[in-house]
Formats: sequence, C-alpha cells, structure tokens
Amino acid sequence: MFRVVVRAISSLLVSAFMGSIVVFLLLRMLKGDVATVILGQTATREALDALRDEMGLDAPLVQQYWNWISGVFRGDMGTSYAAEFDIAHEIWVRVPLTFTLAFASLILSALVALLVGTFSAIHAKDWRGTWVDILSQIGIAVPSFWLGLLMVTLFAVRLGWLPAGGYVPLTENFIDGVKSLTMPVMALAIPLSAVLVRYVRSGMLEVLDEDFIRTAQAKGLTLRRAAWRHGIRNASIPLVTVTILQLGSLLAGAVVIENVFTLPGLGRMLVVAVGGREALSVQSLTLVLMLMILTLNFLMDIAYGLLDPRIRDSGGSVPIA
Repeated sequence: MFRVVVRAISSLLVSAFMGSIVVFLLLRMLKGDVATVILGQTATREALDALRDEMGLDAPLVQQYWNWISGVFRGDMGTSYAAEFDIAHEIWVRVPLTFTLAFASLILSALVALLVGTFSAIHAKDWRGTWVDILSQIGIAVPSFWLGLLMVTLFAVRLGWLPAGGYVPLTENFIDGVKSLTMPVMALAIPLSAVLVRYVRSGMLEVLDEDFIRTAQAKGLTLRRAAWRHGIRNASIPLVTVTILQLGSLLAGAVVIENVFTLPGLGRMLVVAVGGREALSVQSLTLVLMLMILTLNFLMDIAYGLLDPRIRDSGGSVPIA
C-alpha cells in the first residue's frame, strides 16, 4: 500500500506542474490585451506601455510564469484588474460552496447508481430492469441546466417548497442552507446518476457470472443477497473510476448551475471573469479547478488500493491475468 501512495503522490505533483504550464500557455495564446481592456480603446500608447510594465506583461514568459506560480505557493494569486479584489481570498471564500455542490452531487450520484444499477442487474431479464434502462437513457439525455429550470418552475414557482435561487451558508442556517442547495445538487446528480447506473449495471452483470457468486448461491444465498453481500464491492471498482472521470463534466455543469441558481461559487466567478476578460482571475480559477480534479484522482488511486488487493500487491497497477 505504501508504494501505491507514493506513486499516487508522484503522479499528483507531476500532473499539477504540467497542468499549470498548460493553463498558463493557453491563456497567453488568446487574443486581446489586458491593458487595453482596463484603460479602454482611447488610452495612449504611453499609458498602455506603462500599465503593461507595471503588471509584468512585458516580461519573458518564463519570468511571468515564475511570478505567478511562486505567488500561488505563497497564497498570492494577484489582484483583479477591474474589481480590484484579492483573487486568492475571493477563491478561498467561494471554494466551500462549489466543493459542497460538486461533492454532494458526486456522492449522491454514486450511491443512487450503486443501488439502482445493482437492482437493474438483478432484474435484468424482467420488466423492472427494462424500466431502469429506459429511465437512465432519459436521464442521460436531459441537460442539467434545463432540469434545473424545470425544478425552479415546479418546486419554487408553483409549489413554493424551495427557494428559486440564492445561497444561505450551512454554518449560518443549516436548514435554509440545505434548501438552497437541494435543487442545484439534484440538477447535477440526476444526469450523472443516469450515466453511472449504466456502468454499475454492466459491471454487476459480469460479477453475477463469477464463480464466487455461484458458490454463495450454492451455500443457500439468493441471487439478490449474494449480489449485495459479495458482488457490490467488486462492482464498485469501475464505479470509482467512472465517477472520478465524470468530475470534469460535473464541474463544468456546476459553472452553469451556479449561474442558473445565482450561487456565489467558483463557477459564477469564472463566468464573470471571462466576461470581463480577467485573464489572471481565469488563470488562477482554472488552476484551482484542475487541482480539485487531480486531488480526487489521487483519492481514486488510494481507493483502488483499498478496494482491490491486486493493486496493493502490484504496487499501483492491476496485473494482467
């Protein structure tokens, strides 16, 4: 297990370093001049040159990258060009909401997929499994933002059960905080659950054909009890993989959902920064979102080692049978 942890940490550090370089270079390839955005089209060349020099935009790319990444390590990501807020502080304030939204959606989706996917596999040959397949296909086809708008229309406008938008921190009022997050979490979790159900069903169908399931049935267990007692752990391994791989799509959906429900998270901050051509804010936000994904990939590698003894014994990779 020690080798698995060391390998996962090494992969995390290398991926974070390479990803920061890619983010930095991609934003430098975009057209547009930050100085012109700040001072306007009527600014003189002398004023533009002075502002570029003050912001370090005339420095070599290597120097610009070092100034940015060293500031990140110190907790200093710079200052917003237009709003003049501290970027690191603003991100730090907004991270808990986005992380809560994404993590709650991820956990809810995985649990629903594990339960519904296993149920579908057990009843694969009757009408119950067929209905699960139909509903999962519908769920995959539904965009999260459209589902969010439907929820607002039904639960907020017509029924008045939940607030249409806004956010109440859980530390201030837990009940109101849960209410403000219920529809955003559901809007993200339902489409993701539909995707994961397909993977769990497929994985569980393979597990149900294994010898240890037949042995469990020979000892007196029903197929259902054998699946829940012995098969669900094996079926959860591909679920962990697909769930983490879907995190990027989940965060992309969170950007839209936060704007649909006017939630003050990283997604809303990113949209405002892009609209205002805040290159430094976009750069720092992208790095933070990338680090969130890499961290969950790191946790996925650790989870592999805990779920599958073959990975622990082979030092981090599944041996070929």
